[in-house]
Amino acid sequence: MDETVVKKKTFKSLIVLIVTALVVVGGSVSAFFILTKSSKTQYFLAEVETYKQMGTLVEDRYKNELNWVKVQEEKPVETKYDLSGEWNDPSVAPEMQEIQSIVNSVTVSMDQVYNPKKKELEAALSGKLGNVTVDFGSIFATTEKLVVALPFMEELIRFDDKDFGKLMREFDADFEGNENLGLADLFEIKPASMKEAESYIEKEYVEFLVKELPEDAFTSVKEEIIVADQKVKAKKITMDLSEKQVKTLLKDVLAKAKKDEKLKEIVKDQLGVSSFAGDFSPSDLTLVVEEFDKGIEEAIKAVDTLAIPNGIQSTIWLQSNQIVQRDFVVTMGSSADDVVTVKLTGTQLLEKADQQWDYKFTVTDSFGDESVVDFTGKLAWKDQQANDTIAISVEDMKISYKGKEELVDNKRSFTRTFAFSNGFDEPSLTWKGSATHDSDEMKADHTFSVSDQNADVEMFNVHLKQQGKIVKKVNMPEETDGTVNIGQMDKAEIESFIESEVSKVENWFYDLIGKVEGELY
Repeated sequence: MDETVVKKKTFKSLIVLIVTALVVVGGSVSAFFILTKSSKTQYFLAEVETYKQMGTLVEDRYKNELNWVKVQEEKPVETKYDLSGEWNDPSVAPEMQEIQSIVNSVTVSMDQVYNPKKKELEAALSGKLGNVTVDFGSIFATTEKLVVALPFMEELIRFDDKDFGKLMREFDADFEGNENLGLADLFEIKPASMKEAESYIEKEYVEFLVKELPEDAFTSVKEEIIVADQKVKAKKITMDLSEKQVKTLLKDVLAKAKKDEKLKEIVKDQLGVSSFAGDFSPSDLTLVVEEFDKGIEEAIKAVDTLAIPNGIQSTIWLQSNQIVQRDFVVTMGSSADDVVTVKLTGTQLLEKADQQWDYKFTVTDSFGDESVVDFTGKLAWKDQQANDTIAISVEDMKISYKGKEELVDNKRSFTRTFAFSNGFDEPSLTWKGSATHDSDEMKADHTFSVSDQNADVEMFNVHLKQQGKIVKKVNMPEETDGTVNIGQMDKAEIESFIESEVSKVENWFYDLIGKVEGELY
């Protein structure tokens, strides 16, 4: 692999690592500071409690849907999807009427069965045009193999995970990638290695960073503020880090990372896990670790040249240990004459029946030019009914969401609209439907409509029907001596096999075209 590409991927892996650390910081400090009540402790516990409250609110509203997710993680489930289109335009041009008819007559279906315990998957794809039904084939997967059944072949096609490296070398003698295809990773939402990595980063870096933050950088006072037109008696906690303190923290964390052999192994392992089908070869991974070391050394040297004239100031206002207002600002750059100021200010109120927030994110460059992003929202959930609005605005551009929901027993009906405007165009996507989730089955009907100021919202619709139920198992196909094992064939045998099947594919395709033409004409 080209060294430049590896360097880019190394940089990407470092970013992923940093983001992972930021994600886990919310859940790490509560146990770490459980016995102390300093201003620093209260600052981080407030972040934890606010994060937990957000999760609780989501779980309360979407309890049925989340329970069904758990069912899918524990039991074999069959899910059927039917996708169809609807084009209602009475004024369509004559030459487009045939296409309109086809759109309104086509349904694409997928039937999927997944067993999370045995790690087996079946997916079958089919279609329908009027009275013509088409079987496109099925694929079966385990952690060890793929088996494919095609409509124009009597034999099954098999490929074993362990044969990937061998197959690649049949077509590229210099291949140095993974020996395995990595099918096991398809069955893991979050691989065990990633969980271990997050746990290690949380313990070794998040807790280290929190420990190293000086206690005297945190102060607190009581203050009355206005949040969502309400007077709130809050505790104001400020973290004020000087430029010297910020640089010391950065150097300490980087120096710790530079000596951390396990961290390097984590970076290497995570890239190996994410490199499905040989994206990274062993030599590439070794080069990644070398570039990681160089990158850390360069970063440590770069800290001294950074300009952080005012350090970092972060202030939060708490009510009942939850954040109701926030003010964060940092100015940073490569030199005193080339700095960027990043500021985040806003309020939030996360109550059980009503959650609302109003935040402003501002970036100011060294010339004084500002870029401002406004992020506002109000979510209401009362008497099993929801009324939500969310908006993100940047100058003349605005992205918005409006949603209404009603839950009756286990059936949720909803209308959700996503809109965009830039002063000229105002397209929107409306998602209507209903979904019922029981303990052993679910069903849902979705309709998606796209519109703008020039098109009727009902003119173009996409319909998706979904049905799921618990089943006993995945019905894996019975293999015979005639099963074609691609991994055990050499290049010449594979090419010969493909050539021998071409005529079958052509016959199947022409037969399909004939049926479609018969249906249309």
